[in-house]
Amino acid sequence: MGPSRGPREAGPELLVLAKWEELTGWLLEHTDRWPKSVRFTLTQRVQNHVLDIVEMLVVARYDRKGRGERLRQVNLLLERLRFLFRLARRARVCAAKGFESAMRGLDETGRMLHGWRKAIDAGGVVR
Repeated sequence: MGPSRGPREAGPELLVLAKWEELTGWLLEHTDRWPKSVRFTLTQRVQNHVLDIVEMLVVARYDRKGRGERLRQVNLLLERLRFLFRLARRARVCAAKGFESAMRGLDETGRMLHGWRKAIDAGGVVR
């Protein structure tokens, strides 16, 4: 067994998973502080999307046949989250600083996801 690779040396799938795991913790904690008036609508919807992405990324890592479609679905969920956060910002549920942090994390994840998809399309060996 060879030496373990650090996060920067890992394949694109591990980088996306690590980034999303970190962002998931922040997003769940952040949305838990939103007002009770949106707890069963906007908050729940955002949190469900965040957790759905976790599940889809894990499945995509191990399901080679369905990987491309799963990553496409993750990309759509990221876009839906962007819209939900814009709605939350417009409704003054999400503070400007939290909105900016969320959007930055979603955009970074999207770019990393695109890199994973390109590696797959190029025939790169992605475990």
